Amino acid sequence: MTDWLIELPTWQLTRIFAIAAYLLLFGGMAMGMLYGYPFMKGKRKATLYKAHMQLTNSGTLLALLHMAVLVIDTYTPFKWTELLIPFMAHEHPLLYGLGTLSLYGMLLLLLTSDFRHKFSRRIWLTIHLLSYPIFIMALAHGFFSGTDTELPLIKGMYVATLVITLLLASGRMLVKKPARRAAA
Repeated sequence: MTDWLIELPTWQLTRIFAIAAYLLLFGGMAMGMLYGYPFMKGKRKATLYKAHMQLTNSGTLLALLHMAVLVIDTYTPFKWTELLIPFMAHEHPLLYGLGTLSLYGMLLLLLTSDFRHKFSRRIWLTIHLLSYPIFIMALAHGFFSGTDTELPLIKGMYVATLVITLLLASGRMLVKKPARRAAA
């Protein structure tokens, strides 16, 4: 009955899910940073928020699928314990552990966003700022353990997403600083 699972191109699927999840999460993070820019207002801000949530939710779902397919993969099978307990993988435990921690971090961000009204703004924002180290862990996981990173296009994707993220984060800090000084 489960023979059809074994016949799936699991290695290709897990790679596709991983890259798609990473790109969706990058897009969600970029939309979230743009959402915080002070010149984003009205419908544009609402559209950015909706895109931020859709991309982040979709990326997290694909990251879960990426992990689940690794269990049925016949090329490099993983046990559930290796995937669910950080740093327990049979090979590259540090890199795969970063992937596990990234997934847990994404789930934490989604859950706390769903219950945002239950937290003070300061607590929610502190938790939400974990998205930056989570992104770096996901990037390191993909870049250093992804078998497709040897391809120039994939390597370029990781470099480009890192540069864009750094530029958006820097721009956001620069744009907010004058507003803080004016308020003081």
